[in-house]
Amino acid sequence: MTRAEAIPTLLVYKEIIPGDVRKLLGESNDSKTGGGARDLRFPAKAFGPVMRRIFTIDAVGKNGRPIKIAHVMYLDAFGKIATTPLEYWPATNARPTEDRIAKVHASPALGGKTPDTTKGRIFVLFSQFSNGMVRCDYAYEDDLRREDLWAQEVRDAILGCMTSTDMKNSTKTVNLAPVQGYYDFTNGVRYCHAD
Repeated sequence: MTRAEAIPTLLVYKEIIPGDVRKLLGESNDSKTGGGARDLRFPAKAFGPVMRRIFTIDAVGKNGRPIKIAHVMYLDAFGKIATTPLEYWPATNARPTEDRIAKVHASPALGGKTPDTTKGRIFVLFSQFSNGMVRCDYAYEDDLRREDLWAQEVRDAILGCMTSTDMKNSTKTVNLAPVQGYYDFTNGVRYCHAD
């Protein structure tokens, strides 16, 4: 099967909020006391099994911890296809409910191409295809609302989750939930973390 024949099998998406943009730029450490992790976090229970379908390569991280790797394709600054590894780390004792994609600021697929902040809300998409290829892209709210740029399943999943998340957040002033979910093209299962 060639790349042209590959069909999407799985999509995972996460809204990139202003704090995440700062992580991508490597500006998240605001104090001299440390912290300011530069990673994207996902609820471990809901996303772990799905993310392990994308991050399939076993590896060992710092301190000998088992992690997963995916070689993701992205378009570089010149519009050429490139590949880079991304690391998916399991939950830690300090954050037992969150898995993470680590070192996003150092990844050319994420930090290497800062998202456009002028097109509405920003989403990072991890798409897996039938030939095993994994892509990493940014999608923008304005573009998702157009009918000619993204597949209907992608638009429906993200925009529907955005509506659900906004309704859930409408009664809160702090600890707002980000839009995050997935769509399984093989069986039509759609998951929104706000539902």
